Amino acid sequence: MQDRSIKTSLLSPNLYLQTPSPNMSNNQQILRSEVVLEKYGKALAGKTVLITGVSDDSIAGELALQLSAADPKLLILSARAEAKVAGIREKIKSTKPNVETRFLNLDLSGLSTVRNAVGELKDVSHIDHLVCVAGVMFPPYSKTKDGFESQLGVNYLANFLLVKLLLPKIRAAGPDSSVVIMASSMARQGKMHFDDFNFSDGQTYDSMVAYGQSNAARVMFVKRLGEKLKSEKIRVFSVDPGAVQTGLQRHCAPEFFDQVVEWKKAGCIHG
Repeated sequence: MQDRSIKTSLLSPNLYLQTPSPNMSNNQQILRSEVVLEKYGKALAGKTVLITGVSDDSIAGELALQLSAADPKLLILSARAEAKVAGIREKIKSTKPNVETRFLNLDLSGLSTVRNAVGELKDVSHIDHLVCVAGVMFPPYSKTKDGFESQLGVNYLANFLLVKLLLPKIRAAGPDSSVVIMASSMARQGKMHFDDFNFSDGQTYDSMVAYGQSNAARVMFVKRLGEKLKSEKIRVFSVDPGAVQTGLQRHCAPEFFDQVVEWKKAGCIHG
């Protein structure tokens, strides 16, 4: 199986990587992003990387800034509006003017818009690394343009289609290319409600349960994709960002953050 769970925590302005300690399996070793990039960053030089969900207040935005230090050839930054990535692009331009950035208009609330976005990349011959960060968390009940509960539609189905359509470009990058998909630790308690994934058109909707469902679907997808691409030496990762306060939590009630503190104390999540 090719998926590998990595816990990360974004503590601005540094990105930290948490990996299991070699001596105690239950402990975490926290590495600053500078350490990780110093050790592995050379592998990103000259590469093309596509990151979804980029904005000033997102993990994806900080990731783009961090990766720019490794001198990739092209960073394709996707969001629902160009204004969301403008600040990140300007920061990259000021610190790494040799790194090309490109905006990709990508709205995951409709499968047709995903197809349109991929169509805008016809001139991009290959993508070395695809990093799927974009998603929604705990919104009021609604459906995507295609009739799916919004969290399942955005977090899983749209990302499934995006990866599927971009897979030829990832394959064109050759061995050691990768697909990275963010998935919350709530995937551990989530499950697919195959008989009622739309929660009876909202009548039985629980935003937290729906979020768990969408993340469980993402992780199951990663596991299957990793198995499928293993023989091609294309790496597939499932990434848990830990407890990170970003724009993703705009729908969260104040008591949710109190619950997160309790989960962290209990060791259920990291961050």
